[in-house]
Amino acid sequence: MFRQLTPDERQALTDKLAAQGVTPEQFAQAQEQARTIGKALAHTYGEVIGRPVPPLQFLNDVLGVEGAGRLLVCALRETTGRRDLYPDI
Repeated sequence: MFRQLTPDERQALTDKLAAQGVTPEQFAQAQEQARTIGKALAHTYGEVIGRPVPPLQFLNDVLGVEGAGRLLVCALRETTGRRDLYPDI
């Protein structure tokens, strides 16, 4: 089951990203971009299987934690123009 980060986990992630030169604004922009992409993927997946699928259910059932994290990292790469940050966070 996918879960939200705790405040401490979110702060640790923010700190790790800041150490890599990612600003809080870039992180927020990447989160929004990942959310938008996730919604579009869920919508398309729902069309293929013939029923609506909420974005969170899509994340849980299809992408999983690893895939959802990768989606955010891809959005960070788009937002920052930097290399893949996945191994660093």
